[in-house]
Amino acid sequence: MKKLFVIAVLFLGLLSVAEAQRGSGQRPSKTEQGQRPHRMNPEERVENQTARLQKQLELSDEQTAKVKALLTANMEKQQAEFEQRREEMQKAREEGQQMDREKMRAEMQARMTKQDEQIKNLLTEEQKAKYDQIVKERAERMKERRPGPPPGEGQE
Repeated sequence: MKKLFVIAVLFLGLLSVAEAQRGSGQRPSKTEQGQRPHRMNPEERVENQTARLQKQLELSDEQTAKVKALLTANMEKQQAEFEQRREEMQKAREEGQQMDREKMRAEMQARMTKQDEQIKNLLTEEQKAKYDQIVKERAERMKERRPGPPPGEGQE
C-alpha cells in the first residue's frame, strides 16, 4: 500500500512539473505590469501614425491635416475590407477551403504602396527623402518578423 501511495505522489508531482513547463499557452507580455499591451483602435492608430510622421518629417499644420485625412480614409477602407475578408474566411472554413494568403499579402502590400505614394504627393522633396528612409526601415522590420523566406524563394 505504501508503494502505491509513493507512486501516486510521484506521478502527481511529475504531472504538475510537466504542466508548469508547458505554461498557459499564451504569448508572454511585453509590459512590466505583466499584462498584455493595449491594442489601439483605428482612431488611435491614425493619431499615433500622424503624430509620428509629423515629428519625423517636420510636417506643416496643413500637411498634417491632409496626412491625417488620408490615413483616416485609408483606415476606413481597410476596416471595411477586413470585415469582408473575415466573412469570406468564415465561409471558406465552412466549405472546408483555405484562403490564399499570398493573394491577401499582395493586396495588403499594394494598399501600403498606394498609401505611401499618396503621402509622398503631399511632401516636399526633402521630406520625400526622409519618408523613403522610413518606408525602407519599415520593410526591414517586416522582413525580420517573417519566420522564413517567402514561398518560392530560397528553394532550389
